[in-house]
Amino acid sequence: SQSIKASIEARKLDFDAYVDLQKQYADVVIEVLPTQLIPDDNERKVPRVRLVMKEGVKYFNPVYLFDEGSTVSWIPCGR
Repeated sequence: SQSIKASIEARKLDFDAYVDLQKQYADVVIEVLPTQLIPDDNERKVPRVRLVMKEGVKYFNPVYLFDEGSTVSWIPCGR
């Protein structure tokens, strides 16, 4: 809804000043972004999610969606 979007936009400066700066120190960052599958997506019900994991952290094994060398055939759902 418009009120939710306005609330998020009103907090963007705080996000940029305090939260976004902390990404560089994080072992894991989960980003929820607008989809790239649906052109002109005004509903924003389909998110694009990124999991970013720092390499080389002791006792921390990175997660992979597919094994190295895998061949994947995928058709995005989109609309």
